[in-house]
Amino acid sequence: THCLQKELHCRIEQCSPSKMRLTLWTADASQKLMIDLWTDFDQLPLRRHYRIPADRLLNALTESADSYITANPQIPGLHHLPPDIDLCLLIQHLAKKRKVLDSPGPRHRIASACDRMRAWSPAPDAQDLPQQLIHGLQIIADRLPLATVITPDLVAISHDYLLARLANVPGNRGLQILERRKRRGLLTDVRNALLHRRPTIAFTGSDGAGKSSVVSAIAEIHPTVIPLVAKKLYRRSFMYQLVSGLAKRLFGTNRDRFDSFACIPIAFRALMAAWVHAMFRSNRQTLIFDRSVASFLIADRKTDWPRTSLAATWIEPLTPPVTNVLLALPHSELIYRRNEMSALGHETYQRLLFEQALRQQPTDIILLASLESVEATAVVAAELLWHDSTPIEVSREISPLGKAAA
Repeated sequence: THCLQKELHCRIEQCSPSKMRLTLWTADASQKLMIDLWTDFDQLPLRRHYRIPADRLLNALTESADSYITANPQIPGLHHLPPDIDLCLLIQHLAKKRKVLDSPGPRHRIASACDRMRAWSPAPDAQDLPQQLIHGLQIIADRLPLATVITPDLVAISHDYLLARLANVPGNRGLQILERRKRRGLLTDVRNALLHRRPTIAFTGSDGAGKSSVVSAIAEIHPTVIPLVAKKLYRRSFMYQLVSGLAKRLFGTNRDRFDSFACIPIAFRALMAAWVHAMFRSNRQTLIFDRSVASFLIADRKTDWPRTSLAATWIEPLTPPVTNVLLALPHSELIYRRNEMSALGHETYQRLLFEQALRQQPTDIILLASLESVEATAVVAAELLWHDSTPIEVSREISPLGKAAA
């Protein structure tokens, strides 16, 4: 909604099953906020193959705990976990990542967590814990600000306390606190490496959103960009020209209707050509398609009820890894450019494109608000993709605390 209202841009990145990064930009891309969203906590040095699901942690945010859960004043929607759980998670994280405690970042986080812990009074669901665990964690809150390393005893005490504390939360009764970690597959690792070493970008959106125009404008800004028309990946083939020509002569079917009917072979032919373009080029070049290959699997896209082909389940994983840029354009503006889709059809098609991009592994999708001109949209898109600073004539100073974790 905020992207459609041209208030902000958004990027969603995920290459690990336990973590997703959400980045929000202002409309002119002068400021950004990065938020790490954890779907589970898997930084347990003593249980390397296990994880704590996020809902086990969120169950600690109960109404009875409101007295010690404080909202972030800059982001009212974010809430702190209870101080004791927060401190335990921080110790496990620092130990797992082998963080240097002398650096300003960890030192500030330690001081903040320990201050909250010293001012904390045990909640009702924590009072039933063994007193030696509570006393041990309180001692840690006094020792940790002076520590130079995370010692094994700090890890063990915080680990035991964390598991016992979460098991005692009413919402976790009967649930396993620890579950086996979900390992990232080899195929995802390979695709992630390809996405970073041979970057490929695909602009998506309804017809008339301005995909081709923005791609051409970006190519003028960046000489290393190679713009490609995605439909040419299959329409230039002899077989397509032969079969589509026969369909037009025999049944009067235009190319758009034929593409919708034959979406499966078309998508398969396009993805093979896309792989050739993606692999046989210089590492310094960036490919930009004016639509994604996977979008060819969406049939009846100009109707009120566009649908994803059933074959998408096994064809989508075969497409090259790309950064999907979805142009968010309200229907009221789209009809002035090309009046071919209803409001319902446009909304449904945009949702299918977004869901399709989320299914890609690794996930990398940008929701780009369409600005007042093609050139302005292209400049902001370049900033979001490559973090350029020269095209935008505004201050780029961002607060060092502009990154948050949830």
